[in-house]
Amino acid sequence: MSSQAEFFDSYADRWDSMEHEDICARLDRVVRESGIGPGMDILDVGTGTGVLIPSLLKAMDNSGSILAIDISQGMLQVAMSRGFPDNVHFQLADIEEFDCPDCSFDRVMCNAVFPHFTNKHAALTEIHRLLRPGGLLVVSHPIGREGVNRIHREAGSVVAEDRVPDAPKMRQMLEIAGFVDVRVTDEPEFYLAIGRRRR
Repeated sequence: MSSQAEFFDSYADRWDSMEHEDICARLDRVVRESGIGPGMDILDVGTGTGVLIPSLLKAMDNSGSILAIDISQGMLQVAMSRGFPDNVHFQLADIEEFDCPDCSFDRVMCNAVFPHFTNKHAALTEIHRLLRPGGLLVVSHPIGREGVNRIHREAGSVVAEDRVPDAPKMRQMLEIAGFVDVRVTDEPEFYLAIGRRRR
């Protein structure tokens, strides 16, 4: 088990109690700006306790499918205990080494996970492969870039140097990985980066 997986396992039981009071509204905004609708197939990378899934299901009108992956078995156990419907599936997996066919998803969601990727270019390249033509990668941090970076600095341990990149750097990283129509929202308390795979 990686040191990152151990870190998140240790927080799994109390993770949800650490969320902002208005997190649901912020996650709804992430999903709304991602253009998610009924019938889509979605990959939720670093799902954690499944915090994004209710917002996804609402936008999908409970149709389509969600594959939620995480490197932390503890986090997945909490997510699986939440009683999601049968179109939500869970898998212990690392996006940087993910065994899944090309062009499998309409959206790949990376909510509150991007800074923790060990090899960000490898992760982005893999996500690009997994998306269908015209599909979107969505990188979101509903509490904002500076808020995330501060929490990681204060937490120390294996996440101390995990940072959300500023808008120019994120745009550059997505474009190098092959994404087009890149847009980045970097507000004080909301961060969203979206890139499209060419049609």
